[in-house]
Amino acid sequence: MKAIIFDVDKTLIEWPKDHTKSVNKTLDLLNIKYDDSLPIKIYDTIDEFEENNIIFEKKKLIKYLNRKLNIKLPMQFIDLYIKKIGELVKSDDEKLEETLNYLCRKYDLYVISNWFTESQILRLKKMGILKYFKKVYGGDINYLKPHPKTFDVILKDYFKEDCIYVGDKLKTDIEFAESIGIKPIWKTNEESDKYITIKKISDLRHIL
Repeated sequence: MKAIIFDVDKTLIEWPKDHTKSVNKTLDLLNIKYDDSLPIKIYDTIDEFEENNIIFEKKKLIKYLNRKLNIKLPMQFIDLYIKKIGELVKSDDEKLEETLNYLCRKYDLYVISNWFTESQILRLKKMGILKYFKKVYGGDINYLKPHPKTFDVILKDYFKEDCIYVGDKLKTDIEFAESIGIKPIWKTNEESDKYITIKKISDLRHIL
């Protein structure tokens, strides 16, 4: 094995329960008045956009939000929201950095995420772990999972058999990676007879 590819949200970085507050903060910065339901609607509509597109395009996303929610958010909303999401960092693994330091000495480490590259780089940097990765590919510069070409940016330099993918979502991470010939490791609290599972990234030291 030569390379390990990681997902970000709920894999390398935990997703806080109050994540929708990032929408509130962005709307506040723009002095946009809103009711309590709008931040959740915006968040859910962005998720919907991700499910129905193959790449994140800012202009396309803002048009989608405005059309679906019948609002008039400026383009600046996306840029500010990306930065606000970039501030969300939380870890449940005190040995995360130690583990990545160990792994990067043996393998090439990469990140493939469906979210904007800038935002994920900000988060990884704030966590102090960006330095362990050779490259971060977000959904604005790469195909969104589970597009068949998502992993092509990695596979141009490695054989599928030389790669492992670590993610938290069964369908778009684990089953998808397996479907194209990349061995998956599932970060989950569930038990599986089919896939290798870990509860924390530090558990990789016992496997690899």
